[in-house]
Amino acid sequence: MSDFVLFIVVLGSLIIGHELGHFFASKLTGVRVKEFGIGYPPRILTLFELKGTKYTLNWIPFGGFNLPAGEDDPDVPGGFAGASKRVRAAILIAGPAANIFIAFLAFLFAFRFSAPDFDRVQVIQVVEGTPAEQGGILTGDIILSVDDQPITGTDTMVEAVKSHIGVLTEITLLREGSEVTVEVIPREEYPSDQGPVGVTLGHPAKIMSWSEAAKIGVENIGLQISAIIRLPGRLISGTASPEEARISGLKGIHDLLAWANSIDRSAQRPFLTLNMIGVISTGLALANLLPLPALDGGRLMFILFEVVFRRRISPRYEGLVHAIGFTLLLAIMIYINLQDFINPITLP
Repeated sequence: MSDFVLFIVVLGSLIIGHELGHFFASKLTGVRVKEFGIGYPPRILTLFELKGTKYTLNWIPFGGFNLPAGEDDPDVPGGFAGASKRVRAAILIAGPAANIFIAFLAFLFAFRFSAPDFDRVQVIQVVEGTPAEQGGILTGDIILSVDDQPITGTDTMVEAVKSHIGVLTEITLLREGSEVTVEVIPREEYPSDQGPVGVTLGHPAKIMSWSEAAKIGVENIGLQISAIIRLPGRLISGTASPEEARISGLKGIHDLLAWANSIDRSAQRPFLTLNMIGVISTGLALANLLPLPALDGGRLMFILFEVVFRRRISPRYEGLVHAIGFTLLLAIMIYINLQDFINPITLP
């Protein structure tokens, strides 16, 4: 999958997943949904209409939206604004909760099927015309030993090969479940990107149990949330740099996914990409919970005000605040995205 297509698929899926959280919560609590759209308007076509909800396809492909009836008008029967505080809060929280669930799934599958086994070394690529190709080493081979010296990681492999420069060397490999021994002569002179033998090294996938992968998934989400919450304090104390706290726009997200995808293509497994999806989805959940107008967190603050003071701010004024907040938020997003081009993020 190309980097741009991956970016569109990931970002679109995360936004649609977020909106599906709002959608299902609305349906479960009896709040009418006027429209659920894939992509953003202008509309291409209405796919179908079911139980009062239009399902539409729209031109701008960066996600989707959930449009409840009576979003800011409590007089609309069965609408969002006219629902109880619990129902409104549940619907608002469901979007970020959906992103947390997506993050968990991304981490779960990353560690269940494609976590690297750092105790074993695998041949990721064999360069043509090198000792590796001449000796019969194949892509996918797992290196067990070099002249009877066990290989337990890339460091031991590099050291073993360098100690046999110019010497006929036996390398024992695991290939499709069987041990194979080949002979190579590591060269003294070689291109900087090839090494003495002419292979690119990596690690085979380590298959974990579902329970192990699930535990790591939950721990990773906890670590991400903790790191984001602690970041302002670290900035104030000087233990974190402004670059660490920088918010990425669309280009920044594209560049991070492209970086992960390039490494995963070499390793032939989606481990880093899935982890990056988990990180982005967790960040999206927390960003939407910020107490800013037009975000889920901003709407939750109005409900909290209602709970504490036992009175409701006029929906008219609340809608005005969210409209102004959305305009300011849009301006901030434009600035963040411009910075991605002017001063690109530093990749790992």
